[in-house]
Amino acid sequence: MNAVVHQPRQVVPYQDAIGKAKEKFIKISGDDKVFDRESMFAMQMITKTDFAIKTANNNPMSVRMALVNVASTGLTLNPANAYAYLVPRDNAIMLDISYKGLIKIATDTGSVEWVRADLVYEADDFTYHGPATMPQHKANPFRSRGAPIGVYCIAKTHGGDILTEVMDMAELEKIRGKSMSYIKHKSGPWVEWFDQMAKKAIIKRASKTWPYTDRMDKLTEAIELANKAEGDYDLEATAVRLVDEKQAANIRDALEAGNVNATALLPLYEVEAIEALPAGRYAEVMATIAEAARAAA
Repeated sequence: MNAVVHQPRQVVPYQDAIGKAKEKFIKISGDDKVFDRESMFAMQMITKTDFAIKTANNNPMSVRMALVNVASTGLTLNPANAYAYLVPRDNAIMLDISYKGLIKIATDTGSVEWVRADLVYEADDFTYHGPATMPQHKANPFRSRGAPIGVYCIAKTHGGDILTEVMDMAELEKIRGKSMSYIKHKSGPWVEWFDQMAKKAIIKRASKTWPYTDRMDKLTEAIELANKAEGDYDLEATAVRLVDEKQAANIRDALEAGNVNATALLPLYEVEAIEALPAGRYAEVMATIAEAARAAA
């Protein structure tokens, strides 16, 4: 009778990376049970899609760093809490902290007692009473509220003070216009989850006015991690205004009429979508298409 040879089970790169994160994770969190729990949530998030698995296996170091960052922030990946997620973005697995996660860290640091952020829509009745007073916001959730026109954040300090921050759409668009993923790809969280991103943006700004505690560095670190997961921001740059719908349609029409391939045009402007072309270079883009069409004729 031939003996049955059992082959050792092969550990894929992302699983190995999770295991290698254990020592540093426990050193930060001080609890191996927390690592066991969070590594399980990490596995669940990575195996949600084939794209996430592929990204994790191609860049296992990013998986390891993302899990260590979970320990550093003190948040959980438990989807029931919706504090943070592991997401594939820019060829890496990143820790993406939600607005709820930022609020959790802020209250845990002792800076504020509670925080609330919400969007204001065209049909809403909103009255701002200043930075140290509660605003009034009335809305009918059962009817169409129109397009968003702004966002606000209210925080209550442990001394009982109310701190209010507001941001209109123009300011939100400026921030979105400095997101590298939005500028280059016209995609990413600012496109897929605008409401959540607007709340995160106002919380980040509002946090600068909240009382300082000796644990506020954790919130600062979390904001930096959130910025990186969102595609990073070129905060020193002027916000880029992208082509509008009509201009994008004109570009597509010109490409089709001139039999010019968009894949040859877009790399010239370091973007991956027509909608990501800068509005300031619209005339140049149209001229380039016309020149390419003439050359091909």
